[in-house]
Amino acid sequence: MLKKVIKFWDKYPCNIKHSNKKFLSKKYFLEISKKKFKVEPHIKKFVVEKFKNKTVLEIGCGIGTMGHYFCQRGANYYGLDISKKSLEIAKHRFRTFNLKGKLIHGNCELLTKYFKKKIKFDLIYSWGVLHHTPNIKNAIKEIYKISTKNTVIKIMLYSKNSYKQIMINNNLDQYERAKGVPIANSFNKYEIKKLFKNFKILKLEKDHIFPFDIKHYKKNRYIKQKWFRFMPKKIFTSLEKSLGWHTLITLRKKSK
Repeated sequence: MLKKVIKFWDKYPCNIKHSNKKFLSKKYFLEISKKKFKVEPHIKKFVVEKFKNKTVLEIGCGIGTMGHYFCQRGANYYGLDISKKSLEIAKHRFRTFNLKGKLIHGNCELLTKYFKKKIKFDLIYSWGVLHHTPNIKNAIKEIYKISTKNTVIKIMLYSKNSYKQIMINNNLDQYERAKGVPIANSFNKYEIKKLFKNFKILKLEKDHIFPFDIKHYKKNRYIKQKWFRFMPKKIFTSLEKSLGWHTLITLRKKSK
């Protein structure tokens, strides 16, 4: 299964088609960042800490969009990803913008293999990654081992009780842009609390319903689907908090 996961993400690096600019150019990367934060503004609210001189590990760094964000704000950045193709693009991005950071090819279920020397991470961040790994419990155990009681851990997992999952269950949507993702799990609050039983959950909330018409979105036109276009913002926000696709989890390691 792991080989299938790697093959899929090497073929479909996340967000790679979110820009029509020249591939790997500065404008290409900047447009991808702009689009990501336009559609998912809750990311910046989620990672609210100041990062200057802080040591940050991103599990599942992809093509380096958040790595770029962290490095520009002065973080001592480590990014890990299982996809060599994604890392190639991320490394090109780091060279293009003269960003300093360490990009590591590796599996999130083997974190202690790559961080044998104890690094005191101020933040361990993972956005939409752990639900794609073959054994999420192993990944969480590894996060526990490399974190300290002072490490802030911020993780986004797909929400089982969500508008998106309802659409998927009725064959009206799919997990990822590309069909055939080998693993894509979603979790409810009970399952999340069980997964992170060795951590103190500081905050648990939901956000994000994708409201845009896909055809227009691919052309960078942000036109909402009819049923969302006429919905009052207050009601839409309430739906996101109740039926959002993204479960935002803020944690700290429990002291033994």
